[in-house]
Amino acid sequence: MARPPRTSSALPLIAAAAPLLGACGGGDGDAPAIPLADERGGGARVAEIVGDAAWLDPEDEESRRCAVPRARRAHVTGAALVAVDSFDETGEGARGNHYVQDSADEPVPYSGMTIFQPAFDPPDLRLVPGDVVDVLGELTEFLGPSAGRFGGCRTLPELGGTMSFRFEDRPAVPIRVPLDDLGGYASARPYIGMLVRVEGVRITGDPSSRDGRYAASIDVGAGVRPADVPRISNELYDLEREGPPLADGASFRSVTGVLTYFYGFKIAPRCPADFQLEGAPLPSDDACAP
Repeated sequence: MARPPRTSSALPLIAAAAPLLGACGGGDGDAPAIPLADERGGGARVAEIVGDAAWLDPEDEESRRCAVPRARRAHVTGAALVAVDSFDETGEGARGNHYVQDSADEPVPYSGMTIFQPAFDPPDLRLVPGDVVDVLGELTEFLGPSAGRFGGCRTLPELGGTMSFRFEDRPAVPIRVPLDDLGGYASARPYIGMLVRVEGVRITGDPSSRDGRYAASIDVGAGVRPADVPRISNELYDLEREGPPLADGASFRSVTGVLTYFYGFKIAPRCPADFQLEGAPLPSDDACAP
């Protein structure tokens, strides 16, 4: 399907300012500066609409009394597309989510967001990682499926709505996350939906493979509840076939991927290059570019 021309939504504003610039060009003095519109738009940044989960309640195991915020409208502009889930690991349509984070040279916590099965404007728009986008829709703190909540009032922040293209940019920069931060919901929540890089990763136990879902547990030491042990998963590419192998004891200097949450935290690498072997150089930010 043909892709619409890529143009920045800021260009019409710049064009409109051009006659004013020309009109001020006469005389001996310099033309007064006219501030240009923010190229990333005047909407919210992800980090402005998501924060700590003050409603957590470890005693509410079935999440029946959770005081989660109501769904609300949100307009995020200038977010970088980190990854598109186009890999249907289950063969049942388990794909379609987009992951974005605030554009920044140094990403900060709470900058990432899951865009749940978005619509597009125009309808035939197809986005690729590195694109800078706007999202208009509804922000929800998802408690989990009605058949079985996540428990403890844990939620997945996600935005559902319409995505539009703003301009092309370089690939998103990963945020370095201490491995210990992934051993609990409260400490890992700030990185949901973000491109993370975790160093000193060691696999514990053999990987599981069931109904197309392939995952391996990360060694985070003792004292972590089994449900809180983070895993590496095949959500974004065929990790089981394309590798690298994730046998018990396998170790990596670093692993990069999108941090997802669904009954537990998972790092979802985008391609084999997101794994840095011991002694190997650090992968470039565009190592998994399409």
